[in-house]
Amino acid sequence: MGHDITEGLAPWVAEALRAPRTEQLAELARRFEALDDLTADAYTREVVLVPLRGSAVKRWRDLVAAGREDWIFVQSTEEETVLAVDQPSEMGQCDPAAGVIYPELHSRLISWYLVHAWRAVDLAQDSLYNLGSWRITSGAVTVRALIEEAACLLDECTKLTTAWEQAKQTPPDPVARPDKVRSLLAQVLTEAGFSSRLKDFPELPKATNILTYVARLVRATGDERYRTWYDWLSDAAHPAFGARIALASPPMAHQTGAVVERYYARSPLSMRTSSGGEWSLDNEVALHAADALISAGCLVSDLMTTSLEWSTTSA
Repeated sequence: MGHDITEGLAPWVAEALRAPRTEQLAELARRFEALDDLTADAYTREVVLVPLRGSAVKRWRDLVAAGREDWIFVQSTEEETVLAVDQPSEMGQCDPAAGVIYPELHSRLISWYLVHAWRAVDLAQDSLYNLGSWRITSGAVTVRALIEEAACLLDECTKLTTAWEQAKQTPPDPVARPDKVRSLLAQVLTEAGFSSRLKDFPELPKATNILTYVARLVRATGDERYRTWYDWLSDAAHPAFGARIALASPPMAHQTGAVVERYYARSPLSMRTSSGGEWSLDNEVALHAADALISAGCLVSDLMTTSLEWSTTSA
């Protein structure tokens, strides 16, 4: 029974998840709807400068001369490298170092922001739909991925903030300051944008192990529940114990201890008493998923809000 969670949880799901959890999920849905509205139709162009050295510099100069193109460049005397861009603006022609370096960093920060925003919206909204539709199996997978997104985003935000704070301490200089800013920020952006564990691309930086990200998330937030949530959702995402009980009742033991029963259904389960009373049975996987979604989702939403201003103004 599917529905739009932004219009409220189905009554039987709301009862199973219980207030105030349901109110927090509804508020989270509104926050990600706003982020979706902000970024859904956005697009950008990323520019990555490749340092030229030795014969590559001569070839670049020859091609520029032959093509009669407008370029600006900055050259490092220490490493004998050249960074260059074509079609510079008038301001860039007046200040070549800034004109080469800052537009590149700005474009890379914008693409960094949008990739995180789009991924976060997809994972959060899919998780909200999954829980709201009682698709606990899918919910475990998407919420676990959102925890990973939160951990990665927090780690990269921290590194970028630290790099920018260090860059701002560089004494004003028309060449040295832009070069220092790039040396600090580009390293973080390159690791964020190109790191991988695919064997097909051994030349790329090695991506951080996801358990390392989760450990850093726990340390940074002081919230040990992230580790518990991640373990539970990983077990439910794999064909393991967590997956087997994702749509099951808690175990019910006979008073003698000789028999244990579980009930299974693709909807929330409840218990009726002989007197006609009824209460919802806890679904441990669903409750872990909901609590992790609320916590990780709020963290991601907060980080996207603060990093938007940072990524659009810092360069």
